[in-house]
Amino acid sequence: MRRSKKYTNNTELNFSLGLLQKLYLLGFLILIGVLFNYQIVKGNYYSKRAKNNYVRVIPLRAMRGTIFDRNNIAMAYDKAIFNISVIPYQIRGKKKVLFNDLSKFLNYDLKIINKNYKKNILSLFSPVDIIINIDKLSALQLKEKFKDIVLINAQPQRYYPYPYQNAHILGYVKEATSFYDKLKKYGYSPLERVGFFGVEQYYDAYLRGEDGGDLIEVDAKGRIVGFLGKRFPVKGKDIYLTIDNRIQQIAKDSMGEKKGALIFMDSNSGELIALYSNPSFNSNAFITGKNTGKFLTNKNSPLLNRAIQAAFPIGSIFKPLMSIFALEEKKILPSTTFHCNGQLTLGSTKFRCWSVHNDENLYEALAHSCNVYFYNVGLILGQKNISKWSKKFKLDALTGIDLPYEKKGLCPNANWKQKKFKKRWYPGDTVNLSIGQGYMLATPLEATVAINSIANKGYLVIPHILKGVEQNNTSLSSKTYLGISEKNINIVKQGLIMTVSDKNGTAKMLEPLKLNIAGKTGTAQTRGKSHGWFIGFFPYNKPKYTICVFLENGGSSHEALNVVYKFLKTINSQNLFEK
Repeated sequence: MRRSKKYTNNTELNFSLGLLQKLYLLGFLILIGVLFNYQIVKGNYYSKRAKNNYVRVIPLRAMRGTIFDRNNIAMAYDKAIFNISVIPYQIRGKKKVLFNDLSKFLNYDLKIINKNYKKNILSLFSPVDIIINIDKLSALQLKEKFKDIVLINAQPQRYYPYPYQNAHILGYVKEATSFYDKLKKYGYSPLERVGFFGVEQYYDAYLRGEDGGDLIEVDAKGRIVGFLGKRFPVKGKDIYLTIDNRIQQIAKDSMGEKKGALIFMDSNSGELIALYSNPSFNSNAFITGKNTGKFLTNKNSPLLNRAIQAAFPIGSIFKPLMSIFALEEKKILPSTTFHCNGQLTLGSTKFRCWSVHNDENLYEALAHSCNVYFYNVGLILGQKNISKWSKKFKLDALTGIDLPYEKKGLCPNANWKQKKFKKRWYPGDTVNLSIGQGYMLATPLEATVAINSIANKGYLVIPHILKGVEQNNTSLSSKTYLGISEKNINIVKQGLIMTVSDKNGTAKMLEPLKLNIAGKTGTAQTRGKSHGWFIGFFPYNKPKYTICVFLENGGSSHEALNVVYKFLKTINSQNLFEK
């Protein structure tokens, strides 16, 4: 029995080994057959294909995310354009003739065709856009005539439907080619679009998306002989801003031809509802590359965002802050009175007031913007305290707005002057500083945030422009408590209310709007015509909105008030204030 079982097992093992050997032999024969077919039977075919064919990558550009305002109005989006492309490898030896023929057929500038070719070429086998943004019918007619020697390359192009009113907020996009050495480490390809300035730059990581491409095999004549793969582009994320596009347009209309900035902000959250700088520029011009020279060479610097990128003397809008400094340091009371005869004499120098106010307390001095009152407050308070409190209110610091290239102001002190000019600080410097003159500088947004702290009971907000990404609220609202007495805030607020309500208040012209506005005017002396300011908030019993109008070399605060009046009246008449 044992011998029989052993014999059976050996037989089965020999059978399995024999079958396995046959399978290996069969596989080997098949492999030889395949190799024979490729190398002998079809050898000439594949040899010719290897010599004459090449792989072409046809890029598929990603759509950038759309930028919407707070009411879902599109402020920036991509639209399709039609470009004509060539493959450098295909047109070797016939480029000159081809470009001439294309130029004549389309009545298109030959110099631009050659310029585009030189600018956009990356390799012999990658499509090069030589004719940019032609209509679809012309592209199809050209393709019909020139066949496979040209390609129709449909691409997304950025478009700004409201270019001038939103230029400084949005910025624009450009191809990364010119700055590729700096951008390649961040993963950009040479022809990828990248944001420059504004929201397009600050939130480029959300907006940019991911490019795709078709990987195909073509012969030397440009005919497709094989499809090797496809990577679909991924659209960038849509973002939503706090800006109200309708109110932004009203800001533009209200400013007219005046040079300066208008800021309209939610007093409590820091959401920017309007942020307009004038003069502005056509952001679409930087997409198409046409007529940009007039913006780059204009002496009025239209590319400069005056709301955040330039610091100016702030004049009398500094007086409410001076009032808080002095009250907090217990140097004055609201009943403290100084006599104004039109000037203050300090040594041999006379520091003038714009009028003769006689005896005034703090409320009246704010309402009437009495310089002499605040000259005296400044001398009592002292340079060190003024500098300390100015820094506390962040007048020398970035506000943190989510836009690039913000500048900060200057809060001067004795040490700064010694380092800068090698001169000591004089009492006259303190007198000038006490009314926002001399060396004191701030951006309109810095000044707005500082005065806004009176509206929201002592908080410095971080102004922001992003409301959400892909309809998800980002909750960017943030603020810092200054630790100021609410009693002192209410004292200063009462003086700002009187600025509008008092019969001699410097902002009396705003009272007919019936919006319960509190605020402060300012006329800041500088070289040439003075700057005009107004910063205020309303309704003063429960502030919701804060507004700043700054006019560079506007002449006086009266001109700023005219802009404020027109702006707020139009918003009110169109029922655009949120309930």
